[in-house]
Amino acid sequence: MAVKVVSSPVVNIYLVNLRIRNSINNGHFADTLKIYSSMLHNSNVHGNSFTFPLLFKACASLTSLRDGTKLHAHVLQLGFVHDIFVQTSLLDMYSKCSCLGSARNVFDEMLSRNVISWNTMISAYCRGFRVTEAIKLLKEMWVLDFELSASTFISVVAACPNLHLGLSMHCCIFKLGLLQCEISLANSLLNMYVKFGFIDGARSVFDTMDERSIFSWTTIIGGYVNVGTVREAFNLFSRMRKLEGVSQDMVLFIKIISGCVQAGNLPLASSIHSLVLKCGYDGEDLMDNLVLNMYAKCGDIGSARRVFEMVDEKCIFLWTSMIAAYTQFGYPAEALDLFKRLLRTGLKPNEATFATILSACADLGSPSLGKEIEHYVKINGLASNRQVQTSLIHMYCKCGIVEKAEEVFVEVLHKDLAVWSSMINGYAIHGMGNEALNLFHQMQITESFSLDHVVFTSILLACSHSGLVEDGLKYFKDMKRVYGIEPSIEHYTCLVDLLGRAGHFDLALKTIQEIPVQVQAQAWAPLLSACRKHRNVDLGECIARKLLDLNPGNTSNYVLMANLYTSGGKWKEAAITRSMLRNRGLVKEPGWSQIEISGYIHVFVAGDRSHNRSADIYKKLDELNIKLKEAGYIAEIDMVIHDLENEEKEEALKVHSERLAVAWGLISTDLGTTLTIIKNLQTCVDCHSFLKFTSKVTGRHLIVRDGQRFHHFRSGSCSCKDFW
Repeated sequence: MAVKVVSSPVVNIYLVNLRIRNSINNGHFADTLKIYSSMLHNSNVHGNSFTFPLLFKACASLTSLRDGTKLHAHVLQLGFVHDIFVQTSLLDMYSKCSCLGSARNVFDEMLSRNVISWNTMISAYCRGFRVTEAIKLLKEMWVLDFELSASTFISVVAACPNLHLGLSMHCCIFKLGLLQCEISLANSLLNMYVKFGFIDGARSVFDTMDERSIFSWTTIIGGYVNVGTVREAFNLFSRMRKLEGVSQDMVLFIKIISGCVQAGNLPLASSIHSLVLKCGYDGEDLMDNLVLNMYAKCGDIGSARRVFEMVDEKCIFLWTSMIAAYTQFGYPAEALDLFKRLLRTGLKPNEATFATILSACADLGSPSLGKEIEHYVKINGLASNRQVQTSLIHMYCKCGIVEKAEEVFVEVLHKDLAVWSSMINGYAIHGMGNEALNLFHQMQITESFSLDHVVFTSILLACSHSGLVEDGLKYFKDMKRVYGIEPSIEHYTCLVDLLGRAGHFDLALKTIQEIPVQVQAQAWAPLLSACRKHRNVDLGECIARKLLDLNPGNTSNYVLMANLYTSGGKWKEAAITRSMLRNRGLVKEPGWSQIEISGYIHVFVAGDRSHNRSADIYKKLDELNIKLKEAGYIAEIDMVIHDLENEEKEEALKVHSERLAVAWGLISTDLGTTLTIIKNLQTCVDCHSFLKFTSKVTGRHLIVRDGQRFHHFRSGSCSCKDFW
C-alpha cells in the first residue's frame, strides 16, 4: 500500500521577518502576532533573534502581558534567552506592561549588558515612578564605565519628582557635555523646569539651545503663560513666527489662547483668531471651542456667538461653551433660548450642559424653568449624576425652594464636598444660619474628605446673615489653625460684613487692617453699608473717602455714600455725592423686581406703568396700602434718598418695584399662593416693613431674593429677624 507523504510548506524566515517588521511599522500589532502564530501552526519553522525583538515590541505596544509571557516561555524553550537583543526587548516588554519585577529579573539574568539594556531598565523604573531605583542604576552604570548618553538621562529628567533632583541631573548632563548633541534631552530639561514653575531655569536652557523644535518653543511659551508672564510669552511667540521652518501647531495655539484669556486682551484675541484661520485649524472641535471661550473670557460675547454660528457641525461641547458664556456674563435668558434651540437639534446634552443651564435658571430665579430642566435631566438618565444634582440644589435654593433642594440633597447617594457646600450655601443665603452650621457639623462627622475655602465662605456667609458673631469668629480662626486654609479676601469680607452688621466696628476695622491694601476695597464696602444701617455717619464718611480713593469708578460706592448721608439727614452732602457720580459720567444701576406667574416673568421698575394691567396693579396697591395702615404700618421715610417733604417721601416709597410685583402677584394668583420676588438691588428698610405687613394682612408667604440674600415673610415677620 502506497503511503502519501504530505510535506510542510517551505518557509523563508527572512521573508516572514520582513512581513512582521512591515506589520509593526504600520501599527498592526495584533496582526503581527497572528502572522507568527500562523507560521508556527503551518510549519516546523520558528523565529530567530531578529523575529523575537519584533514580537516583544508588538506585545509591549498592545500592553499584552499574557502574549508576552507566552512568547517568553517559547524563547526559553528555543534557547534564545541569552541573546542580548532578545533579552533587552523582553525587558522593555515587561516594563511597558507594568511588570517591573519581571523586567528586573530579566535584567539581572543577563550575562552581558549593553548601554541599551541599562537605558531600558532605567526607563522602566522611571515609567513606574521609581526614580530612586533608576538613579541607583544610573550611578552603577557610571561606576562600571558604561558611556552615559542623552537617552540615559531623558527618562530620568522627565520623571524627576522635585526641582532639587532636576538641578542635580542638569549638572551631570552639563559636565558630560550632552546638551549640545541632543535636542530631545534639552527639551526634556526645558519641560522639567516648566513643570516645577522655575521659568528662569527653563529660559536658561532654551537660550543655550543651538537647535529648537516646535516642542521647545511651545514648552517655553507655555511656561511663561503658566506663571502669568503673558507679555514675554507673546514676545517669544512673535519671535518664533519670524523664523523659517517652524510652524504653529494645535498645542502651541492652546497655550497662546490660554495667555489671551489671562491677559483679557481683546485685540490680541482677534489677532490670534486670524492666525488660527490662516493656519487652517478652524473647523476642529477643540479649536472652535477654545476660540469661543477666548472671546467670552475677554468679554466679547458677540464675537463668541459669531464663532459659534460659523460652525456648521456643532458638537455638544461647543453648545455647552456658548450657553456657559451667556450664563457667566449675566445673560441667563439668552442661555435658556440657546438651550431650547439645542434640544431641537437632536444632540444629547451632557452633565456639563445641564449643570450650566441650571445655573442660568438659578440666576433668572425661574423655578418653573428649573423644574422643566429637571424633567429633561431625568429623560436623559442623568438624575443621579452628582454634578447635575449639585446644580439642582443650587438652582432650587436660588429660586427660593429650599425644600426641593433638601429633597435632591437627600437623594445624593455619595455626597462630595461640592454637594455639601451647595446645600450649606443654600441655607446661608436664606438666613438659615443654624441649619447651615448643623449640616456642616453633620458633614464633619460622616465624611473624611479635606475641607476647602469654598465651604468656609458659605459658613461665614451663614453666620453673617444670621448674626452668629461668636460662631463666625470661631470658624474664621479655625480655618487656618485647624484646617490649614489661608483666609482669602472673600473670607475677610464675610467676617467684616458679620462684624459690621452686629455693630462691632472696632473689630471690623482691625480685621480690615490685616488685609493687603490692594484688595481692601472689597472689605470696606460692607462696612460702609453697616455704617448706614447703624447711622454711624462719621466713620462712614472716612470709609467712603477711602473707597473713592481706592476705586473711584465704582458706582455703588457713591450710592452707599449718598445713602449714608441721607440716613443722617445730611441732604446737602447727599446731593453733592450724587452730583459727583453724574460728573464722572457714572450711572447708578436701575433697580428692578420680577415675579414669575404661570411660567411668564414680569419685570417692574419703580413707578412702572408699562404693564398692560398697570391700572389694576395700582388699584390693588392702593387697596393694600389702606389695609396696611389699618394694621399699623408706618412708612420709614428717613431712608428716602431725596430731600422731599414727608408726604412726598411717602408717595415715592409707594411705587418701589417690589411693591408693584407683589400687587401683580396678588391679582394673578389664588389666595394662599406663595409669591416669589427677585430683586437686583438690596431692598430698602421701608419696603422690608411693607412686605412684613403685607404677609400679615394677606396671609401670603412672600419670598424675596434681593441683591444680598433671601427674605421669607410670613404672618408679619421676616426670616432675617430684621438682621440684614
